Amino acid sequence: MKIAIVGAGCSAVLLCKELARQGHDAAVSEITVYETTGHFGPGLPYGQATTTPEFILNMATSTLGTDVEHAYGFLKWLKAQPGCETTDLNDYVSRRQMGQYLAKELELARHTLARFNIRLRTLAQTVIDVKAEHPGYTVTTAQGDERFDNVVLAVGHLKKQTPYPDLAHYYANPYHDLERLKTQVRPGATVGILGTKLTAVDMALMLSGLGAGHVAIYSNSGRIPLVRGAVLDNPVGTQRRLPERVSISGFLNSFRHMRSFSAEYKGLFAPLEPLERLQREIQAAAHVRDWQIWLDATKTWIDEFWTRLDTVQKRRFQRKYQGLWMSYRHPMPLDNALKLEALIKAGRVSIHRGYKATRADAQGNILIDLSGQTLSVDYAIDATGFAGNLARLDSPLIENLLDRGLIRQNSHGGIAINPTTHLIDGQRGVYAIGPLTQGSLFYVSAIERLAVHARNLVTHLMTNNSRVQPSLSSLQQ
Repeated sequence: MKIAIVGAGCSAVLLCKELARQGHDAAVSEITVYETTGHFGPGLPYGQATTTPEFILNMATSTLGTDVEHAYGFLKWLKAQPGCETTDLNDYVSRRQMGQYLAKELELARHTLARFNIRLRTLAQTVIDVKAEHPGYTVTTAQGDERFDNVVLAVGHLKKQTPYPDLAHYYANPYHDLERLKTQVRPGATVGILGTKLTAVDMALMLSGLGAGHVAIYSNSGRIPLVRGAVLDNPVGTQRRLPERVSISGFLNSFRHMRSFSAEYKGLFAPLEPLERLQREIQAAAHVRDWQIWLDATKTWIDEFWTRLDTVQKRRFQRKYQGLWMSYRHPMPLDNALKLEALIKAGRVSIHRGYKATRADAQGNILIDLSGQTLSVDYAIDATGFAGNLARLDSPLIENLLDRGLIRQNSHGGIAINPTTHLIDGQRGVYAIGPLTQGSLFYVSAIERLAVHARNLVTHLMTNNSRVQPSLSSLQQ
């Protein structure tokens, strides 16, 4: 059996590890991984060209690793590196170190696969199309076509189309555009950032460090991420089962009644001015925050909870609560919070609510309309990420797959897949994993969840191929 994996970031690494664990039981002969950049393992979030040394992980080292069963994989690897000083469970290290770890994990998977006579090929090529054949699928790149029994789309964070193609100083994809940002944003400039979550914090800190005069961050709510408290080793007493009532109100009631969480400070669950909120959060982050531990533990069942929510509840969440969830569930590291506080106090960063629109005046100046005021900025960045609309991606591959009908969009965004098996709707041998499956699933970027998703996908792929038509390799014999 021949398998193609399109994309070579974290999801692809986890798939290869899982295929090394299961593949020898299902006559897998060859795995081909395609990656446009030629860098296999790091992907966009942890790559050399798409991060800076100052970009740190938003999770403590002790909570990260590529194994479903064994914690501390990343921390163990870090400690083995020459000159490493990371020993604390609460350390937050450079994202590039995670990229190096993932590249090493891919090489370990390659060696394991080789012991079972499974060849792992890594090709620095851009996949532009996938066509269904009988049997199998044809993968097309500029270098030619190749047939496979199964294809997995693990394309990661694709670029969005820019809504303002005539604005040279508008950046729709800040991580993809990182080198342009670093060279084009001039010292003393005013920069506007749409979005107030973790990506916006990254960009504000980086641009301020490069000499930007002022950075304005804005969104509809103006809510910035809260701050991560101290991390416990093996926390206990957390919620590891679904709430009895599968609804948004059922989730909130479960949170209230699981145990009595202290509010920590007045206004924890209410709107506050950004600097006041940030300062209270910094104080609270010196301690273990019980409610954060509870929310972290929802990762074990949140995908099932999401799939069981009805359509009305899902739409209500996406419309009213998603931004709130992101602020509380995905807090920033304390180091970043302290830097952001200093910049706000110095008047170099401001945070605004009431975002309405981005536009250009007759002279080409970029204007940001907010409730009650309009900002004029020299550069504008969209830090809102993928919103679920496949048609707005800047990807010839996705465009071709949509036109061909090989994929379709889930009603809540992303590629429509079976949330248990990751098989793309209507296909017998094409799967998807990672950010483009958000909508069918809930958590699609966190490493610990991707490891579970990779296991589920590979388990189905192995089982599915044991009962379908002969593979290409058997037909060619």
